[in-house]
Formats: sequence, C-alpha cells, structure tokens
Amino acid sequence: MKILWINANPNPNPGGTEAHSIDFINNLENIPDITIYKAVAKGSFVDKNTTDRNKFYISLKSEFSPVNTIKLINLARKLKPDFVIGNNGNEYINTFLAGKLSGSKIILFRHMLNYQPFFNKKFILPKVDKIFAVSQASKNRLLKDGVPENKIEILPNFIDEEKFYYSSQEKQSVRKQLNISPNEIVITFIGKVDRGKGIYDYVEVCKELHTIFKNLKFLIIGDGRDLKPALERFKNYSLQDKVITTGNVVNPHWYLKAADVVLVLSKGEESFGRTVIEGFAVKSLVVVYDVENLKYLIENYKTGLIVEKGNINQAVDSIKKVLKDNSLYNTITENAYQEFLQKYTKKKVLQEFLSKLKALL
Repeated sequence: MKILWINANPNPNPGGTEAHSIDFINNLENIPDITIYKAVAKGSFVDKNTTDRNKFYISLKSEFSPVNTIKLINLARKLKPDFVIGNNGNEYINTFLAGKLSGSKIILFRHMLNYQPFFNKKFILPKVDKIFAVSQASKNRLLKDGVPENKIEILPNFIDEEKFYYSSQEKQSVRKQLNISPNEIVITFIGKVDRGKGIYDYVEVCKELHTIFKNLKFLIIGDGRDLKPALERFKNYSLQDKVITTGNVVNPHWYLKAADVVLVLSKGEESFGRTVIEGFAVKSLVVVYDVENLKYLIENYKTGLIVEKGNINQAVDSIKKVLKDNSLYNTITENAYQEFLQKYTKKKVLQEFLSKLKALL
C-alpha cells in the first residue's frame, strides 16, 4: 500500500494536527508493507520530527496555492499512490486535486469543530472517498455541514501506550520524586495552563475539596499565561504548600502517573480531548465539563465523571462521592483503563485505520 501524506502548511505554531501527522507518519513508516511519502513544508514542525525518507518539500500556505498545488499534483501523478491523505483543513482543496488528477483514493482527516467554507461543503467533502473524524463531535459538525454519513468514520487520536500506562510501582516512584506521600490524594491539571482550559475552575475545586479532605496535593503539569495568577489564588487560600508544578516538560506522561484525579474542565469545545484519555491510561478518576467533545468520551460514574460547565459545587460533590467510596473509585478507574486499552492505543487505532483503508481498495 502506497500513501502520500500531506501536511505542508509552514505553520510556525504547531498544534494537534501537526502532532497527529507526526504520530501517524512515524508509526506507519515502521510497517513493512506500507510505503509512505511525505509532502511537508521545509523547516516545519512536521519536517523536523519525521525522517527524510520519501520526503518531498512543498509549502501550502493557503487553501489554493497555484504554483505549489501544481507541484503537489505532479508529485502525486509521479508517485501514483493508492491514497492521498490530507490532514489539515487548509489543505483539503490541494489534497482533493492531487488525488483526483492522480487517480488515487482521497482521504481527509477532520480535527476541528468549525464549520466548513461553502466551496468545501459543496464540492470537496461530499466527493472524497472517506473522511476520518477524530471524535463524535467532529462527526456531528460534518453532518451539520451536510456531508453524507456514509463518507464519515470516527477514528480517534491515539495515545502511545508505551508512554501512557498504569504501573503502581512507577506511580510510587513519581510520587517519591515529587515528595508526595503514599496516603495523599493527587488532584491533577495537565496541559496548557489557561483560563479557557479551566485552570481557575481547577483552583476552586481544589480549594473546596481541601475543606473535605486534608490529605491532598495539587499537581499542575504544564505551563501557560495563567499559571502565575493561578498560583496566586492558591496562595490567597493558604494552599501554596499543597501545590506542585512541573512547568513545560518533555515527559508529561511520567508526572501524570502520580495522579489520582485528573480535572479536564475546559470551558470551550474540544475537538478530541486528549488529556481525558491520558487520564484513563494511568488509571485516574477523570472529571470533565459537559462540553463537546469531552462529554462523549465518558460514561458518567462508569468511566469518569461529567458535570455541568462551571458548576464547581457539582464537581466537588461528585468527586467527594467517589473518593469516599474506594470500591466505586476502583471500578470507575478500571473501567476507564479498559476503555483506553480497547479504543485508544496506538496499536488499536493504527490497525483500525489500515483496515478501513484496505476496505476502500
């Protein structure tokens, strides 16, 4: 099977789309019967984090860059791949033209939840071979755009099980490194430390939980513009000695293993909700607001907790109920861990991806 993977936007501020391309490219390259070609922008994040094998430099700064789109079309005609894959919404038109004019199957990934431009809705999305939506929320938005349901498959982002996994021994090692005692409960925030990601709600939930449980530690993994103000709030509540911060680290998965509870209190829509699944993977109790796509990732009181957006009291009451019932806590976290193993590991997602591609040949 030959695949031409396109992620050629020279974006200097990489996000989830670029990380997704890197994950897929690097892992597909290790599969013997797959030949993967990469069309990337020179010096881009994707370029810097993938091998030079079968790499072609084409920069697509907009939806239709005439000169470079022609280069991409000519490349596809020369390579004659089975599949041309576009992983960035700004490159759908380029991908479509390259696929159509090379006789290749056209595959698009849909990450974001914004509505598509009229031209894409009318002339591109209904005519590709398959669109992989990374979440139920992404699929719902495509359906609202009028894309036929038979064109859409949900294929979630994968979490690398070689990094994110549960180990009681490693959990204690991390806690020892962070000076957390075995009997303390660790309430964790991971990711960009930002108001929109719920850092201030995290502080308020921690404050209220501290009035109920005295053996708590508050772990913030990551950095962002609202870290210092959040720490000031902890200080105002006389909880500064309870807080541990890691800053930006290259191995957040290591620190996450210390967590007992992971709060994912994003105020806005999330196209996937990676930190939820990371929490599942380390057997933590994950708590989310009822926003897209977070509410689709959890079964309430079965694999985690879903609470009303902004409702601090409901969050505190729900967490208290579970933490005071060891059996319930163990059942929920084990269910979540099994959910991770069954749906979101690298091995599972790549197998499903390749199976769906082969069905199109």
